[in-house]
Amino acid sequence: MKRESKKLAFVISILTLSSCSTEEDFTENKTVQELDKISPKDEKSILKEKFAFSLMKSIKESPGLREIIKDETLKMFNKDYEVLVYTIKDYTLENGMTLEQTINQNADSNFQLSNLLRIEPTLTLLVPELPLESFSAKKWNTQSEIPAVAIRTNYTNQVPLITPDLNLEMMPNDVIPGFPVIVVKNNERVVSNLENPNIRDLKTKTVFEKDGIIIKFWTDSFNNEDKRNISARLVKKLDPALISAYNIYDQQNPNLNGWQRDFIYYKIQPSSPNGPFIYDFKEHLRSFSMTGDPTIAYNKISDQTDDPTYRNNHRINSSHWTGGFYEFKVRTIINAKNGVGNELINGFTVSPDQLFFLEYDTYTRGTLFWEKTYYRLKNISNQTIIVDIPLINWNLDEYASSIKIEIEEVDLPTTSVITDTRTVKFATNFGIDAAFGVNTKIGLKFGMSLETIQTHTVQKTFTQGNDFLGEAIVNFADKIIIGQANLPLFGNMWLTRDYTTGLGYCKFSIEPKKVQ
Repeated sequence: MKRESKKLAFVISILTLSSCSTEEDFTENKTVQELDKISPKDEKSILKEKFAFSLMKSIKESPGLREIIKDETLKMFNKDYEVLVYTIKDYTLENGMTLEQTINQNADSNFQLSNLLRIEPTLTLLVPELPLESFSAKKWNTQSEIPAVAIRTNYTNQVPLITPDLNLEMMPNDVIPGFPVIVVKNNERVVSNLENPNIRDLKTKTVFEKDGIIIKFWTDSFNNEDKRNISARLVKKLDPALISAYNIYDQQNPNLNGWQRDFIYYKIQPSSPNGPFIYDFKEHLRSFSMTGDPTIAYNKISDQTDDPTYRNNHRINSSHWTGGFYEFKVRTIINAKNGVGNELINGFTVSPDQLFFLEYDTYTRGTLFWEKTYYRLKNISNQTIIVDIPLINWNLDEYASSIKIEIEEVDLPTTSVITDTRTVKFATNFGIDAAFGVNTKIGLKFGMSLETIQTHTVQKTFTQGNDFLGEAIVNFADKIIIGQANLPLFGNMWLTRDYTTGLGYCKFSIEPKKVQ
């Protein structure tokens, strides 16, 4: 009996020490009424909060619902672990009711999921990949793990978190959970006919069409049927045509200051100065990285509200975890000889740990019997990724001798239209060559004729809520390969040109790549 009393006293002392700890508390309990005081009173935010509470109740009750969310997010329809609520709302659960009916039953009496989907048709559930493989859709044990529900908001950098016991906590933006959690958010990779009434003119894949709602990708780059690899890799080899162009103009004839793309697109070289256009190559955005101070770069694209927030001038905003992978929009402004200019919209997606090298501090909070793990970023550095985004077959007989590349990190898919006006040069040294029998570029560079200079205006889309990372001008005359080096361990490496945007947030490389 005495031994048992000592054991009980030891346990009580541990619990007392835990409850009296002066360690930093990573969450702050809030009531729904207190949350309402800091949140805007718009209908969308209120309904989203009610949905999140009902979802938490439903997930706790239904292993079947947990399995549905896991299975559907693993499909990665948009190259992230996300699923549109609209596409699963009619699934039947083990209680015999649909997901929508279950959500309505567990919600306040005045809540109907249809009312939320009517104004937020791209409502999405995300299963985030959390640090050190602590939780993900792949690792989720749906029979034993009941995740909390977080809400991605636009009114605070804190993250509202509803726990399985239906408490509402506010997590600081520089802390990442290390326990099971799913996120309620809108979807940055698709657009509905509510945001874009002319959605049928959008030449991208339709994700969903029912009940008068149409949802499409705003660029097919996010369609998971596009299997383009975005993993980072170290390239030791370049296409032989690029190397030949470098050797011809920069090694054998350096005084000519010739254009490497002349050889790639026209097979033009000093000994053969004329040639027809060859469609074997297309310009690609090959690589991308953030630049400068990695903490500033990370906070720039990870902010949850419209303005990035810095805590105590040293903590790193970590609330990106509620948004899943990053989405980037690549806008190519192209000016054509016929006076018709256009923009080419592409995009790519990348996870935070591909774009940055991340190191974490680990913290454990709670009592002996109920502990939670949290992570806070300790160190961060930029990494280069390979994206391989196809752009244009650069024929100077059709297009200007320069293009403009603009890059945004996407927070909202809704766009407006503005104009872009700039002065561009067009080559005029084209004509019919009897030796080829087709329209041919005559002479190196701009040939014996003078280029024409014109002012062109292009209509382009603009999204107010996105993070604009800058723009850069790419010239047909720019060198692709600018040198080579022999590095220990890696051997011979080719040095290719990078373009840093005017704002200095990112850099990228543009190279012709063989496509046929």
